[in-house]
Parts: sequence; C-alpha cells; structure tokens
Amino acid sequence: MRGIAEELQHDGHDLRITRDRSAADTYLRERYQNHIDARFGLMASSRDRDLVRFGVSNDFQSTKRVRYGPWYNDREADEGERSCRHLRECVTEFGAQGLELDAVLLAWGTDFVLRGGAWAIDRARGYRTQGNAKVRDPWRLRANAYRVLLTRGRDAHVVFVPCLSELDETWKYLCACGFRELNQR
Repeated sequence: MRGIAEELQHDGHDLRITRDRSAADTYLRERYQNHIDARFGLMASSRDRDLVRFGVSNDFQSTKRVRYGPWYNDREADEGERSCRHLRECVTEFGAQGLELDAVLLAWGTDFVLRGGAWAIDRARGYRTQGNAKVRDPWRLRANAYRVLLTRGRDAHVVFVPCLSELDETWKYLCACGFRELNQR
C-alpha cells in the first residue's frame, strides 16, 4: 500500500491525515487561498452515526438539503454561501458519485473501522431488513462507499479521523499506508 501512496505523492497528489478537524480546514484553506477556482469540500459516509458530534453533518436530513450545483460550482464569495469551500455542508458517497473536487476533506466514521486486523461495519447505521428486501452484502457496500470517497480528489485528500478509541487502529493503518500527518512535510 505504501508504494501506491508514495507514487501518488511523487506525482503531486497530497495524502494527509489528522485527528484535528480545524487543522484539516486550515490546511485546505491555506493550500488553495490563491486559487479561487479550486474546489475542496467535506465528505463522509452516509452510514456513520458518530461524525455529527464532530461537526460533520452527514445525517440524512442535513445531506438532503445540500444543493449540489452550488456546492460543487459556487465560488467561496458567492451569495448564499453554498460553496464546498466553506467546509460546512457534507456530501456523502451518494452526492459524490462521478464527481470530483481538487481536494477532499474525508471525515472517517466508525461505520468502517479496522478492528483486530479486519474491517468491521457493526456501527453502520441503517442496515435493517426493509419489507422483504435484505441488503445482500452490507460490508461490500461500506467498502465501496469509502472507495468512492477516497477517489474524489484530483490532487489532495485530507482524512480527518476523530479522536475515538474505536478509530485508533484505523488511524494507524492509514498512516502505515502512506497518509502523512498534517504537521509532517
């Protein structure tokens, strides 16, 4: 894995990680302060239930209010303040499919965590039987959601991993894969 990260970084793609959300916001704002046409925004999984308390509104009611056109296209100074550059509104894997930003601030949730060396999804919200239809492979859906989220940035990804003990192993794994802490050069 580290080889892929090193190759991406050598080609100019920045892979960063932090446990401090404000540090992630500051990094992206400073990185693109002289590039008003650059787009960077907040993304998270739709199935996480813990990110809201860290200022990431990825719940259904919040994400259904996102206006995708302005979120992806508006400039930071545009009226209405709907631009992704404000890092307030969150887009999930559903709003990000097929679309890209220059950089993504990905808030990693407890719905897809490394536990004892294996990926676990037991904290993912909403995988219940609805009528007679069952979700066939909820683990694959979570893995695919994070694949989507991890491939939406053209030149940078900053992963925010909240300081929760259940995310410690995931944090260590992502660092071992080549994500560099924000304070490293």
